[in-house]
Amino acid sequence: MNRTLRFSCQALTCLLCVAFAPGECVSNEDTDLITWGELRIVIKDEAGKPVTGAVVKAYAMRMIEQDGHGYWNEEKHGPLKNYLTAQDGLVIVRYPSKSVFGPIVLTTKSVSFLVRHSDYVQKVVHFDLALDVDEPIEQADVELKKGCELQLSAVDENGAQVPDFGVMMAGPFAPEFWADDGNGGRRTSALSDGTWQTMLVKPQRDGPTLFSGLLPLRVRPSQALRMRNVKLSPGARIVGRLSSNVPRPVVGGYVSTTSVPKPEGDSWEEHAPSLTWADSVPITADGKFDLPSVPRSGVIQIIAVCDGWVSKTTIPESYFVMGQLFNVSGTQVDVTLEMEQTGSLELLIVKPDGTPLDSGEVSGWPNQKTYKGGSTYLGERFYSIKSVQNQFFPVDQQVPPYEGEINHPFIDQPVVNGVAVLRGLPIGKNEQCNLQHKEFRFPNEANDREGSFRFKLESAEPKKVTITVIPHAKADEAP
Repeated sequence: MNRTLRFSCQALTCLLCVAFAPGECVSNEDTDLITWGELRIVIKDEAGKPVTGAVVKAYAMRMIEQDGHGYWNEEKHGPLKNYLTAQDGLVIVRYPSKSVFGPIVLTTKSVSFLVRHSDYVQKVVHFDLALDVDEPIEQADVELKKGCELQLSAVDENGAQVPDFGVMMAGPFAPEFWADDGNGGRRTSALSDGTWQTMLVKPQRDGPTLFSGLLPLRVRPSQALRMRNVKLSPGARIVGRLSSNVPRPVVGGYVSTTSVPKPEGDSWEEHAPSLTWADSVPITADGKFDLPSVPRSGVIQIIAVCDGWVSKTTIPESYFVMGQLFNVSGTQVDVTLEMEQTGSLELLIVKPDGTPLDSGEVSGWPNQKTYKGGSTYLGERFYSIKSVQNQFFPVDQQVPPYEGEINHPFIDQPVVNGVAVLRGLPIGKNEQCNLQHKEFRFPNEANDREGSFRFKLESAEPKKVTITVIPHAKADEAP
């Protein structure tokens, strides 16, 4: 199965990756079929005047056949696209109204899009489609609120001016457009009322990333704020190692980290959200890792994955891998990450006549949950530094703040002579997997319409299960 969209920015940090499960059965010729819909979006200000030059990006959908939020597959649907509103505030956005993934048909019931402008507060819209209406194009009317103005300037530890810094801000209204104020500082007119954790960040090619302390910025309606000469310093260095029970050399290891300089509410909340900083580095063969510079306060969550091992989740959790938390203070923090073995699921898959299935793929969906954030596939990696760097580029030159395609050992595993093996699965978690095949699916379990096989690994020993598949129901036979 192709990779589901992971959308990550300060405005949208609740991430949920979900499994596609069988819906209608379609022929092999239809496996690449996509039906495109168009959504008219009209952007106006509070006075009802059209807003020109707003950037609109459709980034996710919800589907009729499955719960969850995501489903924008960049390999199948193409890269996410930014649209600019015209003089009348209008833009027409294309979205996949019906997508076919092998035998799986998914029908879009709502479209999520992001609206950004340098003078207005950023807005996230989840637009429900009127599926019983025969209108060829539906219309979403969006009102933008005029933002407050903020001007910032920065200096280093010696008092010298620091140009070309970026700004991170917590919460769902964090502005993404920052302009040069003409004096080496940064400015925006898209700030929302409220109190927002804010941090200035200076990426450096030769040297550690510079951070300001956490600024609890209080914004009042129609207020213009100026904060001059905010001091930036190198962040804390995190020097870590895996626990000694992991055999060396370590193979295929990475750590994913989430720094929270001052933990408050979840990062997507409208009231008292926490600012988070994501980073990832590889683990060396001798089991060590080194993050040169992260925010120098609060806590850092570290999740490690390598061949056959995963970091322990110290707080009991039935579904998610959550790693461990460490306090951050000073210029260097030394940590040892406790690790535990992963397990594998070996499926013997047979057809109704008892012969082995010899085609198709099986995917599992273990998730990791970030501290004060959302969840995504175990082993996914995000980089807040890319979000900062994007502030200096036009929207058509910005890059996603996450790793590219990752070959997870539990996704898209082939069925060969009746056998499919999912590896790298956490032990003691409630998991599920699905079969992607043009003719067959896993049978439904009690009260389960998804055709998913649900399981839990009790140990690192391979769990062996025999499953007899059933044919896909035809569209007119589906419950």
